[in-house]
Amino acid sequence: MSSSNEQKYASGNPVVQALLGRFLERVVGLAASQRPSRVVDLGCGEGLVAARILERLPSVEYRGIELDPTAADAARQNAPAAEIREGDIRTVAPERAWADVSLCLEVLEHLDDPAPAVRRIAEWTTGLAIVSVPWEPFFRGGNLLRGKYLEQLGNHPEHVQQFGPRSFRRLLEREFAVVRVERCFPWLIARAAAPRR
Repeated sequence: MSSSNEQKYASGNPVVQALLGRFLERVVGLAASQRPSRVVDLGCGEGLVAARILERLPSVEYRGIELDPTAADAARQNAPAAEIREGDIRTVAPERAWADVSLCLEVLEHLDDPAPAVRRIAEWTTGLAIVSVPWEPFFRGGNLLRGKYLEQLGNHPEHVQQFGPRSFRRLLEREFAVVRVERCFPWLIARAAAPRR
C-alpha cells in the first residue's frame, strides 16, 4: 500500500501536479545552486526528491534518513545512488557538519515537538538547510477544495503542527542565525544558514 506522500505525487489532478512540480523545481534548484558535494535528506520518504537531485547532481554524495521502513525501501529503489538509512532524525546521532546541504521536507508538521528535529538539521549542516512545511491555512483550504479530510476541516490526520511564515521562521531561528522563508503555495520553503553552535 502506498503512503499518502506517494499518493500525492502520483495524483492525476493537474493542479496538484503543477503545484508539486513547481515545489520540486524550487527545492532542487535551491540545492543545486549550492553545488554541494554532500547532501543529507532528513526524512527522505520514498526518495522522490533524492532521485531528482541525483539526476541533476549525479556526483553528489547523498544520504537519506527515513523512519518508515517501507518508505526507506522505496527510497533505495527510487534513488539507488543514495545511501538510505532507517531511523528517527531526532535520535540518530548526526555526523556534525557533514552536509553542504541539509534537506528536511514536509516532516516538521508531523512532530509533536519539532525543536529536536531542527536541532538535528543544524548539527548536520555546514552550509545551507532547506526546510519545508505546509503553509497554513492554505494547505488545509486546498484539501477542503479537493474534498479531502472534511471531518478534520482539511487538516491531514498526520499533521499535528500548523505553520505560517512567522511561526516557521521563529522555530528555525532557534538553531540558525540566518533564516529566509519563501512562499511556494501551498508550502513554505526556508533557507537556513549559519547554524548556532
